[in-house]
Amino acid sequence: MHAPLLLSLAIGLLTRTVRSTPIKNFESKCTSFASDLSISKYSDFKVTIAEYLPAESVLNVTAEGRDASCAFGGYNDPPPIPVNLCRLGLTVATSSSSEVILETWLPEKSTGRFLSAGNGGSAGCIQYPDLAYGVSYGFATVATNNGHNGTSSAAFFQAPEILEDFVGRALYTGVIVGKDVTKQFYAEDSCKSYYIGCSAGGRQGWKAAQTYPELFDGIIAGAPAFAWTGSLAFLGRALTDLGSNTSESWIDAEHFAALQSEVLKQCDGLDGAIDGILEDTRQCHFDITPLLCAKNFTGACFNQVQANIVDKLFSPFIVDGQVIHSGLSHGYESAFISVLTGPLAEPGLQEWFANVVYENRNWTLANFSINDVRTAIALNPYNIETIDSDISAFRDLGGKILHWHGQADELLAVGNSDRYYDAVKTTLNATSTELDDFYRYFRVSGVNHCFGGPGANALGQLGFAARASDSPEDSMLSRIVEWVENGAAPEFVRGTKFVNDTPALGVEFSRKHCKHPAVNVYRGTGNGTDEEGWTCVE
Repeated sequence: MHAPLLLSLAIGLLTRTVRSTPIKNFESKCTSFASDLSISKYSDFKVTIAEYLPAESVLNVTAEGRDASCAFGGYNDPPPIPVNLCRLGLTVATSSSSEVILETWLPEKSTGRFLSAGNGGSAGCIQYPDLAYGVSYGFATVATNNGHNGTSSAAFFQAPEILEDFVGRALYTGVIVGKDVTKQFYAEDSCKSYYIGCSAGGRQGWKAAQTYPELFDGIIAGAPAFAWTGSLAFLGRALTDLGSNTSESWIDAEHFAALQSEVLKQCDGLDGAIDGILEDTRQCHFDITPLLCAKNFTGACFNQVQANIVDKLFSPFIVDGQVIHSGLSHGYESAFISVLTGPLAEPGLQEWFANVVYENRNWTLANFSINDVRTAIALNPYNIETIDSDISAFRDLGGKILHWHGQADELLAVGNSDRYYDAVKTTLNATSTELDDFYRYFRVSGVNHCFGGPGANALGQLGFAARASDSPEDSMLSRIVEWVENGAAPEFVRGTKFVNDTPALGVEFSRKHCKHPAVNVYRGTGNGTDEEGWTCVE
């Protein structure tokens, strides 16, 4: 579907389409606005950008000085500007030694809604696709650099104020400033306030619900980085156990592929369809015995050391009687090798422990032990773990949260989201039905970390993620608006699998992902591509 058609659908579907009093001379208002700007809570700020951008403009943020690591392989490059808008960039001091860089995009045709975007990993990178996503729906949209530039945590070394910005204060600052800017520009308050983010951005969404419950009416929190230390420690233990790629313990891509093939042989049909997708990874009780090395075995077999490591990878990681990581989910083993050999494993782990936990840049992964995990858990700077399960204040203010997590997530275990959901139930002494009033959780089959994967992975979950349409069925952003403003709570989130994950090639299949605790079961014919053949059952 072409962008102009998607845009017209978005504006038509999200009612209260345009403010009753459009701004006259929008372009001149934009370029002169900065001279009269004041921010009540932050007096120390500087306007760095104030420009009118017509639709289809293209930003060159590299030329503007964006850190090269923030491109994320092209995923975070700004798309063509979708609507006429005013782009306002600010630098806001959060302390005498820290500052947040943010951008607020103000669409000419505004719906009166406000959106804040999150971030990812240890990054300090403005998420330009999310800014574009928000304004395409008529939202005034803000995104920040999380208090530092680039994807490295080196900025946190002996810099507690910058670290505090990263954990949560930058999000708060961006929202407070963004709302103030929006109110002054349009001369009225936003009618509703929303948030969208995944990974560390999902954690930021939960940080808001737990610590700043007044900020948002609706939150989309995807694949949240709950239990931050546990996720890093899990990778540390895995890398330590696996050793070098020449050791008998190392498990290479061929072995992970063989593992996934055997898992699918044992578990793929449990949901009623043989389609390479596990609808409920918890039902797969895998037996590695067929892959153990034997005298006449051909192909990639596993010695006992490797088999023991596999068991640890897919089991909870327990330290001093406490589960700090839920373990990986079976069915998508091939994706994990890219994590082990990528920049988020050894480099990211080493940077966090060296710069934050120990403030000792001589620390290396070679020193990693269970005592390092204990030290990091005890430190928990500015409550980065983000596992406070008392979200009653957010509930009582009428907030709604759509929490989702891909079951094929190779980086952050879906089981961590399961544990948090259960903790909220316990803390609030609530049934799932009672939680449904404000908190709905979706375990999304076949989706990797935040996007991609063999399943129906296009959910409208992020600015750079594809979507079949802008209807509430196909777009999480439309869905949260429908829930907050019209009371239409989601019973499912619908995903689309495009051919080769390329919308221009057409739709391969679509699937409705069930609201937890229901799971999908196939009762149709064929290999599971019949959308109506799936049923949510508890």
